Parts: sequence; C-alpha cells; structure tokens
Amino acid sequence: MASVLLYLGGAIFVPGRAFRRLAKERRRFAKGFRVVFLVGILYTLSAAGLAVSGALIPAPVFLPLDAHNYYFFEIFFALPAFLLAWLAASAAGTLVSLVFRGRGGFKAAAAPWAFAFAGPSFLMWLPHAVFSGFLLLGMSQQEFMSYTADPGFLQTAFLIYQGLAALLLAAGSVRAAAAGRSLRPVGALLTGLFAAAVFGGIIGLVIR
Repeated sequence: MASVLLYLGGAIFVPGRAFRRLAKERRRFAKGFRVVFLVGILYTLSAAGLAVSGALIPAPVFLPLDAHNYYFFEIFFALPAFLLAWLAASAAGTLVSLVFRGRGGFKAAAAPWAFAFAGPSFLMWLPHAVFSGFLLLGMSQQEFMSYTADPGFLQTAFLIYQGLAALLLAAGSVRAAAAGRSLRPVGALLTGLFAAAVFGGIIGLVIR
C-alpha cells in the first residue's frame, strides 16, 4: 500500500515521472485497482457519516432516490461507482486512442488512468469528509452550507479548489493517455480529455 500512496502523490504533483515509473511495474493494474478501491472506501466512510447525521443531498442527482436517504444508499454504491467509472473511462479512452494509433493493452492504459483519476477524486473527498465531520460534531447542514453557498471568501476559495481539481483531472488524464497508450501530444490530449469526461461524468451523476 505504501507504493500505491507514493504513486498517488506522484500522480498529483509529478504525473509524468510517476506514470513512467508505473509503466515499469509488473503489477501496475493491481496497484491501480487498489488506489481506486481506496478512494471508493473513503467516499463510503464520509457518506456513512453524512447518513448518520441525516444530511440531505445539496444538488439534484441522476439516481431516483429519496434525498433524505441518499447518503445511506451512497454507502453501498460509492465504491462500485468509482470502480465502474475508472474501468469505463479506461475502456473508452483505449478505444478512442486507436484512432491515434495508440499502442499497449487495456491494463497498461488503465493503471495510469487509475492514479490520474484517484488524485483529484481524493482532493474532492476532503471537503466531503469535512462536511461529514462537522455535521457529526453537531453543526446543522444549513449553517455549514451557508459558508460555501453565500458569496464571500470561502465560496470563492471553494470554487477555485474545485476548478484546480478539475484541471488536475484533465491534465493527469492526458499524461496517463500519453504514458499508457504511447500517444503523441495531440492524440494524448484528445484521448485524455475524453477519458476524463467519461470518469467525471459518471462520478458527477451519482456521488454527492
């Protein structure tokens, strides 16, 4: 697990170097699975905290579930959702890369994408965990949401934080496409952005 965490940090701060090292690993797909599994577990735990505190989802979602019980159900589908999003995005990116003469197998491509997706997902989990923690400590959801919903420094900082996470997702996915599919810059850019859109789209539909 220590090496998985090192690769996760590398994917956030030095993705090119991290993905080149990952390409030399014999069990890189297993490491990719572990990091996505870890992120899914983190979201499961914070969803459990929100369910216990009786939190309501702050925005509409794709799944037709009651807003009062959504976080309870998220306990059960957060982990599968992250695994599905990773595999679906990796498969989609692999197919698109064929247009640009991408080389390498599915597992070789899925491994760097796992870390490219896990890094920004972890960053976006931190506010999720803070939200859960404050509600468990007794703060009302309305009070907590007022800090980020009302115009001001915290709202601006949170929007910038979200934007940086989205940028990291896109940039990391492009680097992962280049490393995992041996693509030239234009092919890596288009393939990586497509894979990031698939992953972000799936997660954005179901995770709150």
